[in-house]
Amino acid sequence: MRKKAYLTPSDRLKRQYMRFKIISLSVIAILFGGLAVLVYTNYDYLIFKNLIAHHYIHTETLDTLFANHLGIETENFGRNFDNLVISIVTREIRQVSDDRYTYQYTPVQRTASIEGVRTRAASAEFYEIAPGIAYVFLPNISSYVRDFVMDNRHEINQFDNLILDLRGNTGGVLDDFHAIAELFLERGVTIGYETARQTVINWIFGSHRRSRGNQFFEFDNIVILQNHNTASASEGLIMALKENLDNVTTIGTLTYGKGIGQATLPLRGGFAVRATVILIETPSGNTVHDIGITPDIEFEGEGIVEFALNWIAGESETGE
Repeated sequence: MRKKAYLTPSDRLKRQYMRFKIISLSVIAILFGGLAVLVYTNYDYLIFKNLIAHHYIHTETLDTLFANHLGIETENFGRNFDNLVISIVTREIRQVSDDRYTYQYTPVQRTASIEGVRTRAASAEFYEIAPGIAYVFLPNISSYVRDFVMDNRHEINQFDNLILDLRGNTGGVLDDFHAIAELFLERGVTIGYETARQTVINWIFGSHRRSRGNQFFEFDNIVILQNHNTASASEGLIMALKENLDNVTTIGTLTYGKGIGQATLPLRGGFAVRATVILIETPSGNTVHDIGITPDIEFEGEGIVEFALNWIAGESETGE
């Protein structure tokens, strides 16, 4: 029987050192390999950037470009050169297509956008508008509005009927719309479909969004108020409820018709880029893009809330 080799503490230390050395060299090799691939795939752009940002002689032209596209003055053209290119490319995309949702935020614009969402969300409200009827106004679809609904869900659920006012709600974040929809829907129910493009492996893939929670809200009637400025994620919320529940009635005018979604990615220096990356479909597989949602009951002008109250009263009498 072969005897097991005895290792001294010094031998064990040498083995640990060699193992650590091999792992370290492997990690370094992977990092350098990744860097080499990155440089190779971006070689043309890096050469172009260096040529223009550091060698182009007509600097007054660059001054004008930076001022027009980024609203800044700089002597270091290389620092924000990437942002300049992103701004020009996204501008050209908007000019040759009907996609006005792909663009770059400057730091000032990004800050203003975030603050605008927060300020708009602060106007969300909920109150008892009539005996047995809750009125909920959602000004946008955001984490602030999602939290507003979650914080008030127990009180809202005390009512038999709901008027959900989405007039002027231009949408927001899809995950927040899903979280709100899940309060109305049973677990496993389809909220909608999202289709995206992945060029790395060259395929189109779809995401089937299902409700992950248990239905919390239970109402006799849900009346949704909508208008032409009801768009995007708020349209998704309408269709998620309307195609899954049999107690939803929409009142108002044709909605905007935005069945696409955007991703916003932060960049260095406070910049951010926003691009259309998702096609959105309703639970039944239809699209509202460039079509909008036709209301069950057309109503335009003042008095829509009173009209909704009278409609609910009529339904309640019919139900009795």
